[in-house]
Amino acid sequence: MDSTLYKIVLLLHIAAAIVGFGGVIAHGAYNAKAFAAKAGEAGVILRATQTVTNLAHYAIYGVFLLGIILVSLSDKVISMGAAWISASMLVWFLLVGVAHGLVKPTVRGLLTEADAMAADDVMSSSPGVVALAKKLALGEALTQILLVISIILMVWKPGQS
Repeated sequence: MDSTLYKIVLLLHIAAAIVGFGGVIAHGAYNAKAFAAKAGEAGVILRATQTVTNLAHYAIYGVFLLGIILVSLSDKVISMGAAWISASMLVWFLLVGVAHGLVKPTVRGLLTEADAMAADDVMSSSPGVVALAKKLALGEALTQILLVISIILMVWKPGQS
């Protein structure tokens, strides 16, 4: 674990986590701004959010792959069978599931609503937008909770001998 290669992969793993999870956490602020905006402005914000989210997801995929590489480079200090590794993988799959099954479709729905509204209509005045915003808030809350769980697993490494 003291090798240069291990440290480079660890650096990339951490950088990918910052870019990926930072991107998806930050989009909550953008979405809140879109919800309060007029439909024309909200469409611009939501399209930008989609772009950032897509880039963040690529980084999140990298987190998983780089984590597997780190385990393989750890000279058997870390095992794929370790409880914290298995739990981390489960949390990662849950995060990706929430992203693809809840957050991304809801943002697309908000964008569809924004496009269907008059440019000067306030997004929050639409009952359909309000319902989607609640759904999106749930997805963002789940993402944040899972991220905290992931960090806890990485720091405390439960089950590591």
